[in-house]
Amino acid sequence: MNTSMKKVAIILAAGKSQRFGNSDKMLHQIASQNIISLTVKTFLDSNIFDKIVVVASKGNFNEIVQYTQQIDSDIEIIFGGDRRQDSVKCALDFLGDTYDYLAIHDGARPFVSNLMIKKGLEMLQNSDSAIPGYPISDTIKFVEDEIVIKNFDRQNLFLVQTPQFFLYKKFYAAYQKDIPDMTDDATLFVDLGLKVIVFEGDKMNIKLTDESDLEIFEQIYDMKLDK
Repeated sequence: MNTSMKKVAIILAAGKSQRFGNSDKMLHQIASQNIISLTVKTFLDSNIFDKIVVVASKGNFNEIVQYTQQIDSDIEIIFGGDRRQDSVKCALDFLGDTYDYLAIHDGARPFVSNLMIKKGLEMLQNSDSAIPGYPISDTIKFVEDEIVIKNFDRQNLFLVQTPQFFLYKKFYAAYQKDIPDMTDDATLFVDLGLKVIVFEGDKMNIKLTDESDLEIFEQIYDMKLDK
């Protein structure tokens, strides 16, 4: 990896957690650790990034400041927006255009590995963007009003994860325009015709979405603790 390149990580934690009952999933604790702290620690412990920015909501800002300052006082916490792309834009406006490599990660994926982070950054030497993913093994159908409309060839379908990696200046330039609704950050690069490559993801790098995920989250946490 080119150590002269300036690297920044944006960790998104401003979502509404609408599918997670009446609480904020970022603040949910597994054992004595909350989700956002686990995520931030992984990026900090990688010793790769020149800066780490956590994008928080108005509802969880004070708590995230409190938790992250206990980890490292240099971590920046900023307010995000209503949509994912709005929160990313807030972070870019805060950072300016002085970085080379960018990683954007869901705060609700605390089990990302250092290996994945390093691999994604290394792949930016030959691409505009690199994203982790793995092939879908189940059959996928498009359904409308409970009727199957279309079958998809799963051979070319991948489940993608974060962190997603980008050449920073190209990403920053792309975000100076109006950004449509997006479910992931690489969508914009694909739409612009930039090169996005997929590398092998990790099935333990799951996202906490609703309360039914908690049992497997606790199992993964215990597995990592035992190593």
